Amino acid sequence: MSEPGDEDGRALPALKTEIPGPESVALIDVLARHESPGVTARRGRANEARGLDRDPIVWERSRGSNVWDADGNRYLDLTSGFGVALIGHGHPRVVETVHQQSELLMHAMGDVYPNPPRIRLMERLAERAAGDLSQCILTSGGAEAVEAALKTATLSSGRPGVLAFEGSYHGLSYGALAVSHYKESFRAPFMGQLGPHVIHRPYGEDLTRLEALLAGPEAHEPAIGAILVEPILGRGGQVSPPAGWLTGLRSLADRHGAVLIFDEIYTGLGRCGDWWGGDAEGVVPDVVCVGKALGGGMPISAAIARPQIMAAWGQSQGEAIHTSTFLGHPVTSAAALAALDVLEEMDAPKRARAIEAQVRERFRDRVRGRGAMLGVETGSPGLAARLTGRLLSEGILVLPGGVDGDIVGLTPPLVITDEQLDWGLGAIDRAIEAERG
Repeated sequence: MSEPGDEDGRALPALKTEIPGPESVALIDVLARHESPGVTARRGRANEARGLDRDPIVWERSRGSNVWDADGNRYLDLTSGFGVALIGHGHPRVVETVHQQSELLMHAMGDVYPNPPRIRLMERLAERAAGDLSQCILTSGGAEAVEAALKTATLSSGRPGVLAFEGSYHGLSYGALAVSHYKESFRAPFMGQLGPHVIHRPYGEDLTRLEALLAGPEAHEPAIGAILVEPILGRGGQVSPPAGWLTGLRSLADRHGAVLIFDEIYTGLGRCGDWWGGDAEGVVPDVVCVGKALGGGMPISAAIARPQIMAAWGQSQGEAIHTSTFLGHPVTSAAALAALDVLEEMDAPKRARAIEAQVRERFRDRVRGRGAMLGVETGSPGLAARLTGRLLSEGILVLPGGVDGDIVGLTPPLVITDEQLDWGLGAIDRAIEAERG
């Protein structure tokens, strides 16, 4: 007999085996034979990645705020699966939409022959985006959206240089890796292929220093045509910028003809307590990148721009100079439409603020970030990674954050219950105290 909440994702953790259990271990043995050793952290790398010298669990199914592994152990997910499951894992509306659309049209032809879900999604994104952001390039993953935004900025400004920020994470494909800064180890092996067009400055740096990079004798070469920023640093540790800083970047871009790009792949669609990270200051960028939660679990993202910025692409002559096979995929586009419905019906920003209040009540001045995009400061480099392993043993999924691994990231599904969240926060509090001795 199922426990209360077991099938709708509102249950507390329940473990049946050691972690990882035998089925997970057996599957990881197969994985080890066939996957590049540089992808999934297995026994040899687990101490750094998860805090314990053991294999990862293997996810088998999920619903709401719960994940079950191959051994039937039930976990409480405070990560939303890298922030994707903002409306909860396996939301019934999205699942049913995917089923219906897959029976109708499984695949279309990118930029050649559009499909109705793709068209409706772009219309819907224009309605939901801030200000006059209303023209899209649809992509499959967040890094692709960032690259589409950077291409758009280069065409619009006529300048290839990019100002990005330390601690930022924009993805790991080549174009996105060049502008990412989070962890030098991600970039070091490929530096010879990343190019000199990007300069990274401290997140929240004084605006007069940043202005010197765009104009005058100290201007960066090649000339900066794009300013790329996360309204709240995500993987870099849930860092909020100084008050007025985003407004200052907007003014800086306007004065010097640069294209302002907000990477809202993590912060957007209500997670930060507003629909968009710039809403708190009323700042509208020239291009916004959205992804993760957009597909409700399906892979889709977008770069959404002001029409005058997107106009720099010119009219397609039959072969688009930026496209992909799965552009505007009908199933993922339909899933995104369903996810947007759910986010609006639940009033995602309001629910995110309620989660923030509950977290701050327990951890108070140790909390950073906004809405349901939060981090708990541990005060010790590397401690968050060790806590990840300890909490996994209690059936709680968290991720370490911050460049120094000192932040426990909290990005739960918005459907998490107060009881689930309180349980998870209590476990984190106890784990921090235990590790401190």
